[in-house]
This record gives sequence, C-alpha cells and structure tokens, in this order.
Amino acid sequence: MKTDSSWRRPPGASGPARDPELDEKILRSAIELLAEGGFPALSMDKAAARAGVGKATVYRRWRSRVELAADALDRAAVAAGHRAVRIGPGRLRQELIDTLMQVEQCTSAPHNELVATLLATARHQPEIFALVRERYVDTMHRLVGEVLAHAVERGDLPPPPPSEESDGKCAIEISAAVALLIHWQLVRDGEALTEDHVISVVDRILLPLVSRSGQDRM
Repeated sequence: MKTDSSWRRPPGASGPARDPELDEKILRSAIELLAEGGFPALSMDKAAARAGVGKATVYRRWRSRVELAADALDRAAVAAGHRAVRIGPGRLRQELIDTLMQVEQCTSAPHNELVATLLATARHQPEIFALVRERYVDTMHRLVGEVLAHAVERGDLPPPPPSEESDGKCAIEISAAVALLIHWQLVRDGEALTEDHVISVVDRILLPLVSRSGQDRM
C-alpha cells in the first residue's frame, strides 16, 4: 500500500496551500495515538482533537485513517529511508548487525513502543497488518537480503541455488531471523528489543543458517 500525502488533497478539495507545520502536528498526534493503542486507537476525530485542529483540516490532507496511519509510520521512520549497510570483505557479521540495528532503532524507546503496539494490534486489523508488513517486515527482509546479496557478490558467501534466486538470497534464513525479532516484540511481555538481542539473532541464528546452507550447496 503506497501513499504520497505531501501537498495532496482528496479529489475535489480546495482551500489554502498546505502548511507543513500543521501536517507535522497532525502526524505527531497520529503517532502518539498509534503508540498508545495501535490502529483501533486512531481516528480522524481523535487525531484532529489532539492536534488542536478541526476534523475537516485532517480530511483535507488524508482521506482515511489508513492513509493517515501510513504517513504516520513513515514520519516515525519505522523503516523508512534505511539502507543496507556495506562495510567490506570479511565484515558480513557487522553489516548484518548494523543493518538490523538501523531498522530496529533499539536505542529509541518511543520507536520500540510504537512497533510493539502495532505488531500486537496488526494481528486483528487487516488494514494495519498490510501497512506494518510493507513498512516494517518486508523492509527488514529486503535490507538483510541486500546485505547477503552483496556478500555473495564479493565472495563472502556462495551463491544460492537457482530455485531461491527468484525469492531473494537465503529467503528462508532471513525469514527465520526476522520472525524471531518480531517474536521478541510480541510475546516477551513488554521486554524492549536491545542491541544484545540483535547480536544474538545474527550470531546464533542468521550467520549459522546462511553458513550451513552455503556448505550444503557446495
């Protein structure tokens, strides 16, 4: 699901030019509501009230709470704008750690709370599930896949068999690591995801799996 709300009005809407500061205030309010109660806690009325604006002001910018939630996730940088880390030959471990730390933002308590709440509510909300999957889960898969693909290019890992090339490099291994990171945020009774958790997943799950699968293919 893609949105591009910047300087956009719903069809037929008119009025003064968009005010970026007002946009920011509304998005901050939406982020707070999402962090407090997930998607069920977000509504156009509540976002308007918390931002101190009229509901019409919100609707001139976003046609639905799904669009508002999508842009709020981008504004919160849940996974937006991140890049796969490239350091160099022999540094695959650190590249994986740095890439996952970049997405997880483990030093940011608000980020951890927002992600944990959204993951918990996404299981019962198909609309937010699609957003979280696209903005967060799929991004982790893509970035880790890019790190591993670069490692293959420079010879740090053997190439995957043809049957896996269409789905990305080491797709099953990536899914295992990503699933464990999500598990931490869903069922660990509010325990914050830390750098130590990311390092543990890389050292004990991801690297052993990609190394073993590489040996199996040789």
